[in-house]
Amino acid sequence: MNFLRDLGAVQNYTPFDVVLNLILAFILGLTVTMVYRLTNRHRAVNQSLLLTLIILSMVVALVMMVIGNSIARAFSLVGALSIIRFRTVVKDNRDIAYVFFALVAGMAAGVGNYPIAVFGVATISLILLLLDYTQFGIARKGIYLLRFQVVPTDADEASYQEIFKRMLSSHSRLAVKTVRMGQFVEHSYLVRLKKNVSDQELINTLAALEGMERVILLSEESEAEI
Repeated sequence: MNFLRDLGAVQNYTPFDVVLNLILAFILGLTVTMVYRLTNRHRAVNQSLLLTLIILSMVVALVMMVIGNSIARAFSLVGALSIIRFRTVVKDNRDIAYVFFALVAGMAAGVGNYPIAVFGVATISLILLLLDYTQFGIARKGIYLLRFQVVPTDADEASYQEIFKRMLSSHSRLAVKTVRMGQFVEHSYLVRLKKNVSDQELINTLAALEGMERVILLSEESEAEI
C-alpha cells in the first residue's frame, strides 16, 4: 500500500522551483539550438525547427512538473497527446536526434535533476562540436555520382570512355538501365575528377556528345542527403 501511495504522490513545486526549472530548460534548449546551428551552418536551416527545439525543452520541463510522481497523470497525458497528429516530414536524421536532445534536456530540467541537465547537455554539446570540427563522416572531396542518358548505339560507350580517360582520375560503373520505353540508356558512375578539371567542364563536354540527352553530376555528400 505504501508503494501505491508513493506512486500516486504529487510532488509540490514552489513558484520559485517552477520558474527556475523553466529558465534552466530555456537555457538548455537555447544551447541545443546553438549547437545545432553551428553544426549545420553549411545547410539551409528552418527557423521553425530552431524555435521548436527551445519551446520543446520548456514544454517538456513543464510537463514533467505536472506529472510529478503521479502514474495517473502520466497515463492521462499520454491519452491527451495521442490525439495530436504530427504531419511534418523530417528529411534529415540529425534533426530527429536534436529533437530528442532538446526533449531529454527539458525532462532533466523539469524533474529538477540539475547535475544531469547541465553536465549532460554540456558534454554532448562539446562532443557534437568536436565531431563537427574534425569533419567526422564528411564525404571525400572530388568524388561525384555521374548520371547521364544517351541514345543506345554501338559507338556510344566509346565516345564517353575517351572523355573519362581525359578528365577523370578514376571511375566505377554502378548501374545501367533503359529509360523512356527503351529510347535511352541511363548510365550511373562513381567518378573522381582530375585536379585540373572542373565539374562544369565535365558536364559541358559530355552534354556536347551526339545522342546525349541529360547529364547529372552530384557530389557524394549531396547524394547521401537526397
